[in-house]
Amino acid sequence: MIAAERGCTRPGCNAPATLTQVHHVTDWAKGGATDIENLTLACDSCHSLVGDGPDNWKTVVIPQDSENAGRIGWIASRLVDPTQTPRVNDRHHAGELVAAAIRSLRP
Repeated sequence: MIAAERGCTRPGCNAPATLTQVHHVTDWAKGGATDIENLTLACDSCHSLVGDGPDNWKTVVIPQDSENAGRIGWIASRLVDPTQTPRVNDRHHAGELVAAAIRSLRP
């Protein structure tokens, strides 16, 4: 997980992996497995944002037919994002962003 995610997965967070803890995408108390596909990294501040309430964030695995397939998407509360669009954190993956930008510039 540390090698793949490199840090907190909430969009905009720059906390490195050394300051994170493991977060179950589907809550363990609700039957979420402790399998690598259901785990992600979240720092204490971001982890405390996740919950079932209307003001809480949600986490999901991005579907295979999406640009960020298999990565963890965070969905902000409706107050922050009325569209409820899952977003990924690219701060720890700058090399991937640069490579994609270069590919888009080549004919």
